[in-house]
Amino acid sequence: MGRGGVWLLLGIIFFNFPLFAENKPSGQFELGARTSASFFGGNANTSYGTGGQFRIRILESLNTEWFADYITADIASAGFRQDAHIGWSVLFYPLSNPYAKGGFTPYLAAGHCFDYTRVARYSDNSGESRFSSAVQAGIGTHYHIDDRFNLSFAAQYMLHLGSDLHTSVSNGQLTIQKADHAFEGHLLFTFSLNYRVGNLW
Repeated sequence: MGRGGVWLLLGIIFFNFPLFAENKPSGQFELGARTSASFFGGNANTSYGTGGQFRIRILESLNTEWFADYITADIASAGFRQDAHIGWSVLFYPLSNPYAKGGFTPYLAAGHCFDYTRVARYSDNSGESRFSSAVQAGIGTHYHIDDRFNLSFAAQYMLHLGSDLHTSVSNGQLTIQKADHAFEGHLLFTFSLNYRVGNLW
């Protein structure tokens, strides 16, 4: 067997081993793709973006979600806003957890993320940026399409801890002000499609 055959065999073993594990709640590993919508105050009212995530379930009633998002918004046709999030959440299931096809699993979510934000003008691409962290909390639910696929929807409030980028538009001109040690909050809605790869333990 050549080197290529060895790598192929290792790949098959790695990607298929979890599928042979017992289908139990703890240890479940999921991969997913997500879309996001953020609702800010001010001029950048709504931002839309995409991202990815994976989940590692600790207990039957406790799951973890690790995510990354890239979100953009237009600011009154005078400029744009870009946000990048990378973080994690803990999902708590307060009710019994149905796994049957067509079942819903509601949950409470809370977590933390690091983010980068840039606001700039279309005219000359100049602007301001910041690095900050945020905490988020909210509710959500999974809808089980079958025993491996689920659709998930969550609504959370995200509070950024750090400097604030305030914008105003007058006569088509965008003004950007950076205020240190400020708080910025917004609603974050996420919709995702997830696939249960298998069990890690």
